[in-house]
Amino acid sequence: MKAIICAAVAAACFLGVSSQSMAQSNNAKGSAPGQDRACLVTTGTPGVFNDTDIVDSKWLPRKAAQAQAAKDPNTMMVDDYADDPLVGEGKDYATGEELCNEHFNN
Repeated sequence: MKAIICAAVAAACFLGVSSQSMAQSNNAKGSAPGQDRACLVTTGTPGVFNDTDIVDSKWLPRKAAQAQAAKDPNTMMVDDYADDPLVGEGKDYATGEELCNEHFNN
């Protein structure tokens, strides 16, 4: 009986450590809550989102950006720029965040 209890306690400890390690690994990959972020872009010309029309951009948690953009979809939009031709290794911007913070402020 003592052996069964010890085995159960050992298994519970192992599972706890494994879960903690997996959670830390996921955090490193950016999948922790609040890590899903996007760019909230504001245009000075309603309905037109050309680079020259952008008056502001902010890198925010996606839910916050979407809530802001929903208030006035003619002047605000949300994009993560993951598939933008300017973003990627060897391109103008390494990440969508970098594009959001720098591209529209030039």
